[in-house]
Amino acid sequence: MVSVLGVSVGASAVRVAYPDDEGAVFRSFPVDAASEHPEHVVADAIGTVMAERADDVQVFGVAYRDEAQAAAVQAAIDCRLVPEVTAALRMLEASGQLGDHSTLVFYDLGSSGLTVTVVDRLTGTVLGTARTDEISGDVVDRLIRDHQLDEKRIAPPADAAAESALDARCRRAKEELSTNSAVCVPGDGGLLLLSQDILDSLIVRHVEASARLAREVIESSGRAADAVVLIGGGAHIPLVASLMESWLALPVIVPAQPELVAAEGAALLAQEHSGTSHRIGAGGFAKPVIRGGALAGGALAVVAVIGLGLGVGGSHLQSSDGDARPVATQPSDAEVSPSPAPAPVSTPPPSAAVSVPGPAEEEASVPEPAPAPAPAPRPLIPGLPQIQLPTLPPPPPLPPLPRIPGL
Repeated sequence: MVSVLGVSVGASAVRVAYPDDEGAVFRSFPVDAASEHPEHVVADAIGTVMAERADDVQVFGVAYRDEAQAAAVQAAIDCRLVPEVTAALRMLEASGQLGDHSTLVFYDLGSSGLTVTVVDRLTGTVLGTARTDEISGDVVDRLIRDHQLDEKRIAPPADAAAESALDARCRRAKEELSTNSAVCVPGDGGLLLLSQDILDSLIVRHVEASARLAREVIESSGRAADAVVLIGGGAHIPLVASLMESWLALPVIVPAQPELVAAEGAALLAQEHSGTSHRIGAGGFAKPVIRGGALAGGALAVVAVIGLGLGVGGSHLQSSDGDARPVATQPSDAEVSPSPAPAPVSTPPPSAAVSVPGPAEEEASVPEPAPAPAPAPRPLIPGLPQIQLPTLPPPPPLPPLPRIPGL
């Protein structure tokens, strides 16, 4: 059986997707930004997944965000390149969410910046694109941290390790606010308390600026857009969807897992073109050479999508080079909380003996079902422990009063 892999690369995580009978399975490999580059983790991530699977995997290509990133990826893996927009568009087509829209605006908010791209759906042509680092997942995390410190809600970090831990708590608070109105994240220095209203007030000007940028890209493309597609971890922020809809007066499409669009689309492309010599977008196919001996032997099938990452949810891209308007072939970079791999289903070993009771024994051994316990009360603020009041016994009865003669 020939299997396929799709890979998306972010600043803080490399995600590998491969299809199974029930859909796509994702693996996340963290990137230590202080000591390594994301593209250097690609080969190791592929090698890890290959070692866990017995399938014959063949290679297709790597999607790139810009020429510098393409050169970095080819330094680790010798393969052809595939446009990132092609993979994202393929996954969205498969999801059935695009309806009859023909001109799409990709709003890709990742950890290191925002990329806005206008795409012709039929041809996959990029009609206009621009990038900014004025808003990103990292910027939102920094705004949360500065607010907590300014309000003296938490103690300032004492060293680099404490600062890194505080950044992780701010990122976690941002992620949890995608489904909660208020969160509490414990840690050294005190509780990090944050509400959705406070977060909105911190980021509203940055999101509005991004909406103005999207307007400019649409106008410069020369086409009337039909819909906005939110990609990357930033799509989980409720304010982003509401402001894009009101500022652009366009329907907003949010995929179920916006941070995984690139990896899943890459896996779909790899599956469709497995064993062929067709081209995917502007890239061709080639057998890969994993530099540095990360993989030994065997044909690999990899479609790596570079640039789409997570700001909310975990995967992050490399920091922006500061270009507000990159070349038209430059897709997005996004990033978010890494998705955990599905837990394997445990089955009993073949040699285990199972005894089946007879009818009489079964009747005698089946106990009466115990009543279901009462559900625990829902916490007022997520993260805070609930106070359990003790149950007091009823007071003893009062002694009878003596009767007074003559009354």
